[in-house]
Amino acid sequence: MSESFDVIVVGAGPAGSSCARRAAELGLCVTVLEKATFPRFKPCGGGLTERSLRLLNGEQAPVEHLRFDTAEIAFDRYLSLLVGGPETLLATTTRAEFDTLLLRAAEAAGAGVEFGRAVTDLTRDGEGVQVRVGSDSMTARHVVVADGARGAGRRMLGLSPLRMGGGIYVRAFPDSDGLPELSSGRVLFDPTAAKRGYGWVFPKGDHLNIGVFSQCELHAKLKRDLDAFVALQGLGAWRSEGPFAFPIPVGRPADALGTERVLFAGDAAGLVNPVTGEGISSAIMSGRLAAEAVSESLDTSRAVSASYARRIEAVVVPMTDGSRKKGDFVYGLGPGFLKFVARTPVMKAVIAPAWRAAMRDNGGFSLTVAGGSEASGPSRTPRRV
Repeated sequence: MSESFDVIVVGAGPAGSSCARRAAELGLCVTVLEKATFPRFKPCGGGLTERSLRLLNGEQAPVEHLRFDTAEIAFDRYLSLLVGGPETLLATTTRAEFDTLLLRAAEAAGAGVEFGRAVTDLTRDGEGVQVRVGSDSMTARHVVVADGARGAGRRMLGLSPLRMGGGIYVRAFPDSDGLPELSSGRVLFDPTAAKRGYGWVFPKGDHLNIGVFSQCELHAKLKRDLDAFVALQGLGAWRSEGPFAFPIPVGRPADALGTERVLFAGDAAGLVNPVTGEGISSAIMSGRLAAEAVSESLDTSRAVSASYARRIEAVVVPMTDGSRKKGDFVYGLGPGFLKFVARTPVMKAVIAPAWRAAMRDNGGFSLTVAGGSEASGPSRTPRRV
């Protein structure tokens, strides 16, 4: 069997679905090849940042669990800073719900979707690309690969591997007596929970997603960091599911965006914030930009790879790398030093204004230093949606 398309998208995550939807809106003949069936489980913290929410413009509402205008930045148990802003800082969801929502929107726009279709080979074929799916062959003028951090697309084309960090988390479920605590929870970040990384607590509809991220590649110590962080939050006795570990790209090689006929988007292109590990916003944007670059090339015969690279450099790279220098400085201090500073009374007076100064260029955030010696200071009750 042989079929032909303007663009074939490999992978139906946020980057792939966003690309397929935008391509269909631009009038291109597009289909998505997804090796799994939906809804499918995807290891992820499931936090939608302020930037992601702006890109989605409310479309995430049906699968949104909770949203927060305030985040707690805790330094172990010694100091807690409450950071708030004029807009929602974070909304929570699950990837099974969120990815399905985006894929259905792509279908509604006119994109085709084929489940259970694992791509086995990509080959340049004249003025297009041959895509092998088992014994089937498909061709497209262009292919957009959005198969994730460790997808097979890069290997098929002989491209350089991405440099990986990792995340690991558990889902913690309260018993019936714990439900009030969950419903009045907080979104929390702790930069002392892991080497070159942080811990997070994201309340969902019926559980807490609690995990740690590190720029270092996945290793056994990250699981020990997770166990210690769960215990610090007083959640060791809660029923839990997991742990669930997943790779997170934290470095991009020169050929990260692919070749002339095959573009890479989202995690597959290493388009992830290397400090926070957040990649949903850049996945959505890079998917859209890939579709627009392909559409432009079909209309004008311009080189699609150069056009895509310019768009990524102008729009997505500032989203992913804008905080790298600040993050590298903080991570370079190490969690031990941060804990030492946070429990030193004199230094507490220094951290608050330093944090406030660092946040001045990030949307007018406000800051409060929680009182007491514990990191469980006052926090905001999330709004249910």
